Order: sequence, then C-alpha cells, then structure tokens
Amino acid sequence: MYESWYGFTEKPFSLTPDPKYLYLSPRHTEAFAHLQFGHRERGGFVVITGEVGTGKTTLARYFLGQLGAAAEATTTAMVLYPAVTAPELLRSILDDFHVTARSESLKDCVDALHRFLLQEREAGRHVLLLIDEAQDLSPEVLEQVRLISNLETDTEKLLTIVLMGQSEFAEMLSRRELRQLAQRVTARYHLTPLDKGEVEDYVRHRLQVAGGAGKVGFTRDALKALHRETGGVPRLLNLVCDRALLGGYVAGVRTIEADLIARARREVHGERPAGRSPWTGPLAAAAAIVVVAAAAGAWIARGNPAAEAHQGEAAATAAVDTPATTPLEPVLLGLPGAASEATAVQAVAALWPQGPTLQRAGFRTHLEQLRRFDLPAALEMFHPSRRDTCWVGLLQLDAATALVTTGAAPFRVSVLELDRFWTRQATFLWRDGQEGVPGAREAWTREALARMGHLAEGVPLAEGVTRFQREHGLAVDGLAGSRTLMALFSQGPDPRPRLTQAGSAR
Repeated sequence: MYESWYGFTEKPFSLTPDPKYLYLSPRHTEAFAHLQFGHRERGGFVVITGEVGTGKTTLARYFLGQLGAAAEATTTAMVLYPAVTAPELLRSILDDFHVTARSESLKDCVDALHRFLLQEREAGRHVLLLIDEAQDLSPEVLEQVRLISNLETDTEKLLTIVLMGQSEFAEMLSRRELRQLAQRVTARYHLTPLDKGEVEDYVRHRLQVAGGAGKVGFTRDALKALHRETGGVPRLLNLVCDRALLGGYVAGVRTIEADLIARARREVHGERPAGRSPWTGPLAAAAAIVVVAAAAGAWIARGNPAAEAHQGEAAATAAVDTPATTPLEPVLLGLPGAASEATAVQAVAALWPQGPTLQRAGFRTHLEQLRRFDLPAALEMFHPSRRDTCWVGLLQLDAATALVTTGAAPFRVSVLELDRFWTRQATFLWRDGQEGVPGAREAWTREALARMGHLAEGVPLAEGVTRFQREHGLAVDGLAGSRTLMALFSQGPDPRPRLTQAGSAR
C-alpha cells in the first residue's frame, strides 16, 4: 500500500525469493562460486547450508536462472520441501524432468531416470538436480539420493546434485551412516548472516531495485538498529524493513529513524512495549485516527499528506495489522483430524461471491507461492504430539501475521509459527466457469494468456503457458494443469477473495 508514497514500482522487501533482489554479499558470492564449480565438475554433490532466512532459496533460484541464460545446455529440476519417502522423492524428480516410469516401483523409477540421463548426455545436455530444505530428508531418503548419484557411464557421472539446507543438515552429514554421501561432496559452503556494512548495502540494493528514486532513506542509527534487531538475517531484515516503511508511510515521513526500526521489530515479533498500551506504535496511531474519523465523519491528519491521499487504504491496513496474535500450538492440539479439513474448506468457500461452481485443487506449495496465488486456502497442519494432521482455514496473510479459522471466530497468528507447523499441503478454491464445456477451457486459457501479453495470435498455446509458468515461479512444462490454471485465474479480473485483503474482490 505504501509503494506510491515512496516512489517504488513494487515492494522492496517482499519475502518472495525473487532473484533480481539477490544481494551478493562476499559470502553469497563465494557460495555462488561453489555452485558454479560443482556444475562445471559434473558429478558428485554440492552442499550449501545456512541458518534460516540467510537467502539460500533466493541464491538457488538465481543460480538456476544463470544456468538458463548460459550458452551450455543444462536440464534442471528443483525439489522443494522434500519431507517424503524415497519412492515419493524419485517420482517428484521424474515429474520435474517430465519423465514417465513404467510403474511406481522404485526400480522402474530409477531405470526411467537412468534412461533419461543417458538421453540427455547423448543430446549434449548436462543434468542438475537441486534439492532445497535438505535437512528434512530422512537418512533413508538421503541414501536413495546417494544411490541415484551412482548413475554414470564408464567415464563420467550423469547427474550433479545440489543439496541446500539449514545448519542442522551439515550435522546430519557428519553421521556415520551418511559417510558415503559426505565423501562424495565436491563443494561445500556455509552461509552466515550479513555484517553491519553489508546490512547497509543490502538495504540500499533492494531500495534501488524497487525504484525508490531517492524518496526514502534510512538514517545511520536506523541501519545500526536494523543490524542489532535482526542479527543481519536477510529474511528478518525484510520483515522489519517492510513494517518500518509501513510505519513511515502512516506517520507521513520518508526518512526511517531508529525508533521506527525498534517498533517494527516489536510488531514483527508480536511484542508489547513494557508499560505501554498494546495500541502504541505507528500502525496503532493510524487505527486510533480511523476510530475518531468514524465518529466525526472525516479524517483530517494534519501534517500527514500520505494519510490524506490514501486514508481509506491506511485505515484498512491498520485494522488488519494491529491485533495481537494468538499462540497456534495449543489450538492445533485441540483440533479434530480429518473432520477439520471440511471445516477449513467451508470457511474458505464462504469468502467467495456467488457464481459458478468452485474448482478445488490440492497440492504441496510454500509460503512465497501462497502470496503469489493471493487466494485464501485450507492448510494442513501437524504437531509432534499428534499422530494425525489437522486443518485450518487461511483467510488473510501479511508480512508478519495471518488470520486463520478453525470454524469458530477467526484469530490472528504469527506467520513464523504458522509456517513452522504447516505440512506444505494446501487446498485452494477458484473458478473459471468453463467446467464441462467442450473446448471452453482452452479458449479461456488463450484469452487469459493473451490479456497478460504471454500469447500472441498464431502462437502455440504451450509457448504461452511456458512463458507464464516461468514468470510466476511455476513448474515449467507447457501444460495448463490445475496449478497453472489457478494462477492464471488469480491474475485475472474476475471477482474473488484475496489473501492479502480477504473478503474483497478484484
């Protein structure tokens, strides 16, 4: 909401791992060099580890993007959130390479992968597999990954495998039962947070990429506070900077001071300043102004040109952002298992306006993709003390908090806690109005792609679908499957609830 106030073309501190925002600190540059080395060596494993939020996924996407732009042909696959069995992981890898096995047996999957690797070698293409969140792999699945790395000819390996994970993954590789895999690591690097000077460069880089045109600045004290409050972790930097910019917008200032950073950090962590009202802070002040305006019939924010220009938008955001969060963990312990899924889906369906039958699509995804789809969803949740899973309805999502429901009154939770207990399985509702009409869905897809400039007249549909998938971070296969169709719908003009502004329609 604050983009125009600061002159941005888009939010500079989004949590989406957009490669163009990657700040190549000396350590990220070294990690990238290790990835390039592993790619040139063709074979073995490359291991990149780092604490949560240090930019591993963004670096991975940047690396794959550089491979796509290189002259040398490379076929790549990326596996996200691999908390699966060995056969499931193999099938996921085959799906990403668009390879079909004779059956779902482990042997047939390995044989199909081997045939594919030989075909790619004959065609002069190098094959690279990147697995993110590798700390979620069990020792049994890691052993299967090691075994597929054995696929080779008499002279060379056929597959390079990049494993990216949190710090505990490095500890896993030190186990005796994984020593065979550890011995095959040809390049290894550990990412650490940014230092004080790099935090300043990081902030400047992202502001420049977003097109701020010099309309916003962080004071030296603010940058020091930013490093102190976040420890130099990029994900936390993004959360705090985004909230500080919102606070500056509400206060009508374009210079971010240290006090705004401190307030932003407290709001991100759901803390209340000692001895102060829970409504203290720039967002709370805006909410209080809205209450006064409701009684008086007008809002006059003296000395606040941003608020005067965007009063309705600021009021809505303040109302969404200020409530305190509720701990999610005890709620999950009390939810029914299978029955909670229907309740969560019904809560999401209730947000939709009247219209054609809603489509339903369920698949594994991640937080950044949720933001891109911008659709409310039912999320499958787990807890270590439960033997089964349960579901909640995700109605709203902002940088630090989420509005969820279990069938009763919605309540707000921390995004970090939500993400910690989410299995990555989500069920979405959407509509295109074309179900059961022969040829109508293809026509609808063509029209949607053409409207967004992805498909010119006479161009095959698969080309337009491929362009759209590549731009929106989807698996690139040129096929208009349910995930691609849903993403197309979410970019269109049809009325729908939005995850960022639940209940409102485009």
